[in-house]
Amino acid sequence: MTAAQNMALDEALLELRGEDKSPNTIRFMQFNPPAVLVGFHQAVDEEVRTGYCRENGIEVNRRITGGGAIFFDSSQLGWEIICGKDFFNVRFVNDKLFRSLCEPVATALEEFGIDAVFRPRNDIEINGRKISGTGGTESYGAFLFQGTLLVDFDVDTMLKVLRIPVEKLKAKEIDSVKERVTCLKWELGKTPALKDIKRSIKKGFEKHLGIELIPGDLTDEEFLLFEKKLRYYRTPEWIEMVKPKIFRRKTVRSAYKTAAGMVRFTLVVDLQRKRVKDIYITGDFLSFPSRSLFDLESRLKGCPLDQNHIHEVIKEFFREGFIRIPGLGFDDFIKPLDQVFEKIAISEFGIPLEYCNLISVTNGSFHDVIQKKPNVLLLPYCSKLVECDLRYQKGCRACGECTVGEAWTMGLHRKMKNVCIVTYEDLVGELIRLKDKGMSAFIGCCCEPFFTKHVDDFKKVGVPGILLDIDNTTCYDLDQARAAYAGKFDQQTHLNLKLLKTVLDLNHEPDSL
Repeated sequence: MTAAQNMALDEALLELRGEDKSPNTIRFMQFNPPAVLVGFHQAVDEEVRTGYCRENGIEVNRRITGGGAIFFDSSQLGWEIICGKDFFNVRFVNDKLFRSLCEPVATALEEFGIDAVFRPRNDIEINGRKISGTGGTESYGAFLFQGTLLVDFDVDTMLKVLRIPVEKLKAKEIDSVKERVTCLKWELGKTPALKDIKRSIKKGFEKHLGIELIPGDLTDEEFLLFEKKLRYYRTPEWIEMVKPKIFRRKTVRSAYKTAAGMVRFTLVVDLQRKRVKDIYITGDFLSFPSRSLFDLESRLKGCPLDQNHIHEVIKEFFREGFIRIPGLGFDDFIKPLDQVFEKIAISEFGIPLEYCNLISVTNGSFHDVIQKKPNVLLLPYCSKLVECDLRYQKGCRACGECTVGEAWTMGLHRKMKNVCIVTYEDLVGELIRLKDKGMSAFIGCCCEPFFTKHVDDFKKVGVPGILLDIDNTTCYDLDQARAAYAGKFDQQTHLNLKLLKTVLDLNHEPDSL
């Protein structure tokens, strides 16, 4: 089926099961033509290379379940459970239910001689590599839980349809993807017939759930509702439902990486009137019910731009049970929101809000850190020339051939201690050493994904600091974070020198506070 047909059928089966007009069902799902599907809370423009998809006949659509964007070609097999909650005697979707619904598929893979296991929170893996990702949603008395089984895996196309810069990718970058995922063809050296895979999964569910599955077509009522819903699932209204509107100098955003997924807050603000003009909460986490985030956004739209007020609205929303996010509570959910307010506070120093989005702060507010007069400048090795003989060294000649050299000169003119960071361990060790030597605070440069992933690590070290986002394709874009951590990233990024100068000048203005 097409992407729109599969999404419409998901909704129809779930709705009718919730009304007790449809039986408990296990459905196998395939796509033709190939499709890239964003999670329910994701924005297409942020996740998908739509131009490439258009040129290559790949459909773009949105799942009714949460989670991250996935590529679904004709070789992949989807499996779904549409079931009454009373069957599992649960009121809410939880980790125990995830395990109950994943283990039958892990058991099915044993028939092919594969040792697959459930990996919390909602994946199936083989020797640490994911072979099936899952997600779910609910409606009244029923829920839908679905997974994607990687039968074969077209890495090249997946990297091109998802928003990952691929123009510089080499064989080793593609190999790094294979370190994280696997498929039946890679494990077995051949591709099993889909009918055999389906038969094994059917047996797995019958064994674990103590049921008998009977093959069947759609009922008349299911088919009629499916046809009724199909038109909507083909519309831009559905596909582009999550579309943060980014207004120049009026938008502020931040993200926080949790075990349950990435949470991103985007606020469109009226700073003069102190109001939230609009708010978007996006990410690849799973939430129940699916539309709960939209209800929360509606509550917050137009409210005072007051951190405590927004905290209370969200806390009440969680307390009343209007939203449930497995593995993610209120405290972690609002961390990116608190970072948004930290960025808004930076604008009070005369820095345009568009620049504030590129600034992150750790162990204190921007005001607190600037007041400490940071005397250390930390710079990343990845912004040096690739061919520079000092690229993987801590020093710099300040020859002016790269942005690190220019930043190094800026630091020297301001009598700062310049340090080039060459590995993740080096960063942690350097911060600890400088702290022991009495460093009051630091200014550094790193990509936003690095800070998002390690925000808690920076806090744990305890040194106040200001971190400025870097330009160009980063190790995270190229899926080379592991190489970068080890000091082996072989692409060049660029420091935002204009932003760096702005902050350094502010740091050295005696009357700026």
